[in-house]
Amino acid sequence: MRTWRFIKRRLVGPIRFFPIYAWMLTLSNLRIAFDVLRPRPGFHPGFVELDLDGYNATERWAAACLISMTPGTLAVDLKDGGPILIVHGLYLQNKEQAVAELVMLLRSALGEPEHESSWSK
Repeated sequence: MRTWRFIKRRLVGPIRFFPIYAWMLTLSNLRIAFDVLRPRPGFHPGFVELDLDGYNATERWAAACLISMTPGTLAVDLKDGGPILIVHGLYLQNKEQAVAELVMLLRSALGEPEHESSWSK
């Protein structure tokens, strides 16, 4: 069972992840470019918290890097060094939707967490 989990996480996960990430990267780049060219940008900046409980330190680091590489988002800090990642976003009209999109990105890249977190609640 452990071997299948390893194969799924290390081999199948990245194959599923790259098209999703490329699509999200393209959309965010276009949105930033459009707002830069507008006379009044439509930014709605704010912060959201992501619960990374169930992921190890390396996976948390990877999550922070993936979020920061996407234009319009920036991983700011791990709250008190724990599993809560604070993320700044330029477009946070709907914080729940933003968190859901980030969770989808992270789960497609990192797989399911080792145990259930507050994402599934």
